[in-house]
Amino acid sequence: MQRYFASLIDNKIELSKGDIHHLLHVMRARRGDQIEVVAEQKAYFAKIENISPLVIKVVDIIKEKSELPFDVTLIFPLAKGDKIEFVLQKATELGVKNIILINTRYCVVKMDQAAFEKKKDRYVKILKEASEQSHRLITPNLYGVFSIDNLPELAFSKQNFVADERLSNKGDIFPFTDEKSPITFFVGPEGGFAEEEVQSLVKKGFTPISLGGRILRCETAAIYGLSVIGYYLENSEQ
Repeated sequence: MQRYFASLIDNKIELSKGDIHHLLHVMRARRGDQIEVVAEQKAYFAKIENISPLVIKVVDIIKEKSELPFDVTLIFPLAKGDKIEFVLQKATELGVKNIILINTRYCVVKMDQAAFEKKKDRYVKILKEASEQSHRLITPNLYGVFSIDNLPELAFSKQNFVADERLSNKGDIFPFTDEKSPITFFVGPEGGFAEEEVQSLVKKGFTPISLGGRILRCETAAIYGLSVIGYYLENSEQ
């Protein structure tokens, strides 16, 4: 069943213009059809009671648990091609709460704040569609573009990890603490980190980690690491 993010006012659902177009002209919805909607981080079954004007009313609440028990923040480097869009989609499916785009010394792609703002609408659309597809109750927050020296406060969690390929196959992949808490995962760029960048992150409270004995592409590292984090959080929940 199709899911949309919406506003709920007096038990009536209000969709965005884009979602109304999708519902009526792509999904070809008719009177009596049911859809799923998310409003204020709650999911509902809703019924289309009229097409013109469009009237959608809540039928019942959906009891589900699709969010991770603790917030996860991904810090991802500027990457070439469609890798950023790919990671935005997959990170959303894997339950990330915040995504921060970062510019490091060896990033192949360079993007300033103005360029980011031009792309942001498309990025947010990808996040929204991925959230609907994966039945999330929220759409991840997206921030950019930052450097290691000016990371925003929200980049730091109780547990902070940075993937460093120079630690290949050394130690635990993620030395999680016994206390379940929010996690930040920092993935390096296609060209790797400069040594001083890792040292700077360590001083800021990040723990360098290995992702195994193979050198992974940045998008693969993000998905692999987030999968491990998600498994840990969901299977260790009290």
